[in-house]
Amino acid sequence: MADMSYWWCLEHKAVEEGLGCGSTSRIGPYDTQQQAATALERVHKREEEQVEKDKEEEKKWGKKKSWF
Repeated sequence: MADMSYWWCLEHKAVEEGLGCGSTSRIGPYDTQQQAATALERVHKREEEQVEKDKEEEKKWGKKKSWF
C-alpha cells in the first residue's frame, strides 16, 4: 500500500489526496486529512507570530529599510 499525502487546496478550499491541483494552488503535503484541513489556521497563526516578532525587532533595532 502506497503512502498517501494530503494537501489543502487554496482554489477549492478543500482537502485533496495525492494528485490534485497544481503546486501553486495548494499547501502541503501533510500526513493526515486533519493536518491538511487545519493548514490555513496554522499559516495564519505563524503569520501573526511573525508580525509580532517583527514589531519587537523594530523596537530593538529600528525600522528595516525597504528594498523597493
